[in-house]
Amino acid sequence: MRNNLAEMCHVAWGVYEFLRDNDLAEQSGTSNRLRVGNLEKLWLRLLEELEELKGVVLGTHVHEGFPQDIVLEGYEVFYWAVCYAVSSGIGYGEIAPDVALLEGFDAPTLPAEELALLFKQTVSGDSSGIRQALELVGRACKFANLSPAQLLERDLTEMREKNYLQPYWNNLIKP
Repeated sequence: MRNNLAEMCHVAWGVYEFLRDNDLAEQSGTSNRLRVGNLEKLWLRLLEELEELKGVVLGTHVHEGFPQDIVLEGYEVFYWAVCYAVSSGIGYGEIAPDVALLEGFDAPTLPAEELALLFKQTVSGDSSGIRQALELVGRACKFANLSPAQLLERDLTEMREKNYLQPYWNNLIKP
């Protein structure tokens, strides 16, 4: 799981850097978000998604069902955290999202109410705050008995199907 998660996080982060560095705003809302760089808006969305993930843990925020909602909202936190970081110019190594997810996943499992209290702690708008948010995602995955890699599987599959991302995938595969 660990090596696969690291590879998946690196690949996803690379996609977001590609979308930031190439003007694909007409085809991709993410490219537009990353290029405009409205950090306040990105940060507020991250905080909103953390609140929704907390609601899933508590059973007060429901879409499809518990495990699917952990995947959905956990990925949303990942997405907005990485968008914020990439738009801010923070490098992968400063966040190490795979490590942050696993640190949360490897932490002791807490009851829902105790885990929800961790979501109430202030998350700062810097690399340590982003890591903290991703650790919370890892904890939520552990709580739901899901691998953090499950958060990225669907999105990476969808990214591979986007024609405008083919240059990224072609360069990634080069020997």
